Amino acid sequence: MTYAAEVWVINKNNQRKILATEMMYWRRCCGLTRRDRVTNEEIRRRMGRKTDVLKYIETKRLVWYGHVRRAENRWINRVTEWSPIGRRKRGRPRRSWRDEVDESMHQRGLREGTWDDRDEWRTRLMEGRQPEL
Repeated sequence: MTYAAEVWVINKNNQRKILATEMMYWRRCCGLTRRDRVTNEEIRRRMGRKTDVLKYIETKRLVWYGHVRRAENRWINRVTEWSPIGRRKRGRPRRSWRDEVDESMHQRGLREGTWDDRDEWRTRLMEGRQPEL
């Protein structure tokens, strides 16, 4: 379900769909249906899940971002930081992958350049994180 999720730009509609799919998966694992009227919180409690898949995706995105930023003179870093020349379309620009990374870093209290120390970067990302899905 989360293959290559590191590079997804997830809008509100997609967040809702991802969470619904995750809960459908956990319900099936418990042998329940929606007709059983068991809350999502109860299912998470039964399965031992403290967070949802969106937090997992956010962590994976930041791990990937640190990997890319440490590759200083590689093409992947240049592509990530590339800004096209020319005029933009009218209206508010779409939310970009970089916007999501910046927001995640701000929420976790991470600063630019922290990724240079790989061990510290991984430690800061994994704080309070539960085991893999």
